Amino acid sequence: MAETGVPGTKVAARAPLEVRLGRAAIVAFALYLIIPTFVYYFETPLLTSIVGPGLAVAVLAVYIATGCTGPRGRWHRWAVGIMALLVYLPLPLLGEWWAASGVFLAAMALGLLPRPYALPAFLLVAAGETAKAMALGDDLPGGLSWMLSVTVAAIPLAGLTHFAETARVLYTTRAELARVQVAAQRARAMLELEGILGSRLDAIAEQGRRVAANMEGDAEVIKKELSRMLDMARESQREMRDFAHRAQRLPSGNIDHQK
Repeated sequence: MAETGVPGTKVAARAPLEVRLGRAAIVAFALYLIIPTFVYYFETPLLTSIVGPGLAVAVLAVYIATGCTGPRGRWHRWAVGIMALLVYLPLPLLGEWWAASGVFLAAMALGLLPRPYALPAFLLVAAGETAKAMALGDDLPGGLSWMLSVTVAAIPLAGLTHFAETARVLYTTRAELARVQVAAQRARAMLELEGILGSRLDAIAEQGRRVAANMEGDAEVIKKELSRMLDMARESQREMRDFAHRAQRLPSGNIDHQK
């Protein structure tokens, strides 16, 4: 949530344009990849016409849910395992058209796993796709050709996922830096206020001691001293008011973003 500038009111901050564009591109490309599979199974006999489209929607939902959210956490790694189950377990029932879902597993391995594990996992998925194609009847060149097709489709999808996450991280970092800068400005302002109050209170205290020392003296002198003391208090009040106005013009620092 971010403050609107009106005390007591808050509105939800939108994700920056770069993040929204990246996420929209992920959704669009993922739909482009899965729609042929969805359409094929929708036109098949009853069982596969229900299971196939349902699982296609599940694959799409898992990828979008993980690729369009951040920051990366443990559940994103668990999601890669869930995607592996969705890709490989239905294969005996759904046949060769379900092989296309391997693109999403490869993209998740490359785009969501942390750096030490991303490339080995991606290569493992690529090898699995070769073996899968050969198990479905292709020879070795055919299996390698299918693995290359999966790789060519998965790398752009993983790249879009990286772009969206990088844009989110950069925006979050910028927001944190803005909060730090505002906090530093407020700290400087508080030091300035402390200096102003300290000097004015010392001056007023000194003037009060002078008045106390002359209590038995000339009444006109005491009156002038008290008048000076009042002027000093009014000057302090004016400086405090000016300081408060300057503090109100400082940015709120409540910069937030949509996850």
